[in-house]
Amino acid sequence: MCIPPTQDVPIAKGNIDLNNRPVVHNPDGSISTVLTTGFTDAGGAVINVPRVINGKIVSQQEAEANYYNTGQHLGIYRSIRAANRAAEQLHKDQEKQYVK
Repeated sequence: MCIPPTQDVPIAKGNIDLNNRPVVHNPDGSISTVLTTGFTDAGGAVINVPRVINGKIVSQQEAEANYYNTGQHLGIYRSIRAANRAAEQLHKDQEKQYVK
């Protein structure tokens, strides 16, 4: 079954500056700048949020709380599938930008 392209269009584009992210150096030598996670709100929208906040990796619950406290997000989507696709693309984009 094909999903119409409009289903992947975000309800709201992210409002975080992706060109100026804190970098967390992981024990394996890799880095994290967003470490995207998502959750479904009461209205059924899927909200992608970063787990890298203030230069450290936080829990899923802390990432959700940060969204509700600040309104900052990486995009709001109609489906988990669309949110996951966006998160995968964001990972690829951040990798190109930060890993040389």
